[in-house]
Amino acid sequence: MIPRIYGRSYAIEAELSIPAGGAEGVIVAEADEMGGFSLWVDEQGLLHHTYSMVGVEHYRQVSTQPLPTGDVTVRMQFDADRQERSAGGNVSLYANDLKIGEGRLDKTVFFRFSAYAGMDIGRDNGLVVDRAYQEKAPYPFSGTVNKVVFDLRPGSHDAEQALHEATATVATAHGMSA
Repeated sequence: MIPRIYGRSYAIEAELSIPAGGAEGVIVAEADEMGGFSLWVDEQGLLHHTYSMVGVEHYRQVSTQPLPTGDVTVRMQFDADRQERSAGGNVSLYANDLKIGEGRLDKTVFFRFSAYAGMDIGRDNGLVVDRAYQEKAPYPFSGTVNKVVFDLRPGSHDAEQALHEATATVATAHGMSA
């Protein structure tokens, strides 16, 4: 289970400790390439955000500079175009509050990513979200992940209620079809 990030703006922030030689690997991942997201660092120290829209569309944002060493706070911020299921929006990547990358998600999933795969911290177990690190799976983070926080930006009460009702309807229909 992950926080209800669907149909809204949100941020994922991670407090990391990166050794002098740098670090690489998955910080946090949800589900897999058939629908999921991953926040990870490559061997050059670049921060990546990968988002798979049910395996049909894949979106990737990459930082323009490597992460610094020491205690670092990274953040992926998704600013939805509107508060409704499947809404697209803009993604910004930050390291210690400095914007280091950006991009776009044209579409997002309208419900949960997967009923069979969950969230991983510090690695990507099972099927990976991004094939770029498939050969290194589960691609454990070689620094330290101290904390991961999901920030769900609250909307108006009416918008929150509409999202809740839509999610409940989809969940009920999914449960009845299983």
